[in-house]
Amino acid sequence: MKQKKSENLPANILVVDDAPENLRLLASMLEHHGYYVRKAINGRIAINGAQISQPDLILLDINLPDIDGYEVCQKLKTFEKTKEIPIIFISSYNQEVDKIKAFEVGGKDYITKPFQIREVLARVENQLSTYKLQMELKERNSKLEQEIIERQRTEEQIRFLLLTTQKITATSDIYSALEVTLNHICSNIKWDFGEAWLVNSDSSKIVHSQVFYTNEPNLYEFREDSKKLTFTYNKSLLGRVWQSQDSEWIEDIYQISSDFLQRYDRAIKVGFKSCFAVPILWSDRVLGILVFFNKEVTPKNQQLIDLVKALAHHLGVMIQSRKAEYTLKLANQRLHILATLDGLTQVANRRHFDEYFDQEWQRMKQQGLPFSLIICDVDYFKLYNDNYGHQAGDDCLKKIAQTIYEMVDITDSLVARYGGEEFAIILPNTDAKNAFIIAETVRLEVQNLKIIHGKSEINKYVTISLGISSMIPQEYRLPAELISLADQALYQAKNQQRNCTVSRVDRAIN
Repeated sequence: MKQKKSENLPANILVVDDAPENLRLLASMLEHHGYYVRKAINGRIAINGAQISQPDLILLDINLPDIDGYEVCQKLKTFEKTKEIPIIFISSYNQEVDKIKAFEVGGKDYITKPFQIREVLARVENQLSTYKLQMELKERNSKLEQEIIERQRTEEQIRFLLLTTQKITATSDIYSALEVTLNHICSNIKWDFGEAWLVNSDSSKIVHSQVFYTNEPNLYEFREDSKKLTFTYNKSLLGRVWQSQDSEWIEDIYQISSDFLQRYDRAIKVGFKSCFAVPILWSDRVLGILVFFNKEVTPKNQQLIDLVKALAHHLGVMIQSRKAEYTLKLANQRLHILATLDGLTQVANRRHFDEYFDQEWQRMKQQGLPFSLIICDVDYFKLYNDNYGHQAGDDCLKKIAQTIYEMVDITDSLVARYGGEEFAIILPNTDAKNAFIIAETVRLEVQNLKIIHGKSEINKYVTISLGISSMIPQEYRLPAELISLADQALYQAKNQQRNCTVSRVDRAIN
């Protein structure tokens, strides 16, 4: 029988990855945040290690040298000792089919490499909290097996808790989760009114979340009063719960001083006699408070408090997770912009060009449409740099990039910095004739910028040479062939006279 884990011990996490650098990074990050970390470099070691000493959570890579992560997960789910251990897949595979398979074999979550530390920590904490909650409920159920009546009551609570947590998890935002929680709790315990309060962004006060439950129309006025109120630290019932980070139960409102709610008269008028409040906690912080009212004098019920505490804990995990997801989403949006733009010219960078080129090649191949590519090079740019300096050279490239970007107005086109002084224009669903018109328009507009180039051998202004390639992608052709044709055309343009456009059309397009 597995020995009960001490509450003071840190969570035990098994990290499985065949890349030593990934193991070190994850282990260091998790240990820094107070977790105990074990490591495994392949699937068989992970399976044996998990059976000998069960971890609280497994971070599992899919691509392992002996058996892949999917099979490791499936095997662990067949053993009694390890079947309930939550598994988070961490993999560079980011296709939908990979993620679906991960969940089908029993994974609880999926993180795509390269991962973000805050995302990993949020998801780890979420799974550990859920796992801890499940284990606590299971232990409670096992202790009550000898008392049938108590066991049935506990099982009903567990079913309610699991149903409610599932519905909470399925919600799309914090307010929907609060509404689900209040409705399920109040309808289950048969209390008359429930409301949720949240700590504001600067943690200076508690404000009404606009989410409530009521079973009587005449309670709406009481709810409207709530919307006008705020509570500060240690002020009134909500303030005390905020300070203590613990629940508070009032059996009889009539016996409590009138400042307990800052709305004593209204509570008496609508007929409330009992209330209790439970904090929504994350780590050591109060994120919000759930408050419930009843029109009957109701003795303190510790089982009910514990049930609501469990739900509040799940809410806390969910709220923090949603905040982390939102923060991560914003960060990823900023990173995406940085990852796809060239820092100097602010058009697409080479990485984005490669990805988009392959994507559009496949699309044009499926649709049987022409695909054109223009590659252009600044004439005698090295001489320009040597004569005017690198700062002037950078300014020159910026102006050219902006000009190309403004001149190319084709649906789904992409302007990218292809190399040092080279730019590329991807033109889906564009034939050679129209690509040539675009190229010539770009060439003339760059010349019309009238950027003085005293060292040019062909013009007193900065000019560009352009190479065009066009074809209809076929199954037997490679994307690199279109790039090669454009390179050849550009080479010919530079060898002929520069400041010109040369087109190479694949014969299969005619």
